[in-house]
Amino acid sequence: TIGALLSAIGIAGMDRLVQRNVLAMSGRAVEAAGDVSTLLLDKTGTITLGNRQAAEFVPVKGTTEAEAEVADAAQLSSLADETPEGRSVVVLAKERYGLRERHQGELVGAEWIEFTAQTRMSGVDVDGRKIRKGATASVIAWVEEQGGTVAKDADAIANRISEAGGTPLLVAVHDDQGARVLGVIHLKDVVKEGMRERFEELRRMGIKTVMITGDNPLTAKAIAEEAGVDDFLAEATPEDKMALIKREQAGGKLVAMTGDGTNDAPALAQADVGVAMNTGTSAAKEA
Repeated sequence: TIGALLSAIGIAGMDRLVQRNVLAMSGRAVEAAGDVSTLLLDKTGTITLGNRQAAEFVPVKGTTEAEAEVADAAQLSSLADETPEGRSVVVLAKERYGLRERHQGELVGAEWIEFTAQTRMSGVDVDGRKIRKGATASVIAWVEEQGGTVAKDADAIANRISEAGGTPLLVAVHDDQGARVLGVIHLKDVVKEGMRERFEELRRMGIKTVMITGDNPLTAKAIAEEAGVDDFLAEATPEDKMALIKREQAGGKLVAMTGDGTNDAPALAQADVGVAMNTGTSAAKEA
C-alpha cells in the first residue's frame, strides 16, 4: 500500500541519516526536512565551538581600578557560574593575576544573583558590595539605576571586542563609592571549521540560514560574516526565537531549528523540524 511505501521510504531515510551520525526521531521529521526553506541556528555550540574562554580583563579609563581589581570583581561575580566561560573567568583571574581561586562557601552571607535570559547578567552581593557581570546594555542600565555613571570608554572597549568577533562582558560594582563600571571581560569563541562552505551549499539548495544569538549586534555581525550565514538575530531571548519561527511559518515557510541548550527547547518544539546537537541538554534533545 501507499502507506506502507511511505513508511519504508521514511525508514530508509532514517537509516541513511544514521550513517551520517544523525539520529532521526521519526520518519515524518525526515520527510519534512526535505522541504525546509528556512534554517535557524543557535550560535553557541552549533556554529561556534561553544567553549568561549576569558582572554583578558580590560579596565575602563577614569577609574582607579587596575586590571587585577577588575579581575578580582570578575572572579567574585563568576563563582556561582558553572558554565565553561564562567569557570574560565575564575581560572584567568587566578593564573594571570595570582588571585586565589575562591569558592562560594567561603563568602558567608553572600547573595548570589543568577543569570537569566531576561536580565542578561549575574553577580553577587557580599560585604556591602554589589557586583554584576553581563551584557553591555544590561550592566550599563543597572549602574544607571543605582545612580551611578558609566565611563565614556566602556562602550568603546566593548565595541572593539565585539568588532573582533569576541563577546564583551561588563563588570560593575556598587559600594560606598557609588555605582560604576570597572572594566570589561573579553570572551573569545571560535567558528567551527567548514561552516562557510556548508552554508554556501544550503544557499544553493534555496535554504535561508539565520544565526540566533544572545550576543550584541556587533559581535553577531562579525561572527555571521565569518561563518557565512544569510542573516542573524542578535540579543535574542527565548521569546524572540519563538516569534521569529512563528513569523516565518506565517509566511508559508517550513522552518528547521538547531540548538543545544535548555532555553532552545521551546523553539525546537515549535519548529517544523527540530535538530538538537548530541552535546546538548536532554531538554533540547527531547523537544
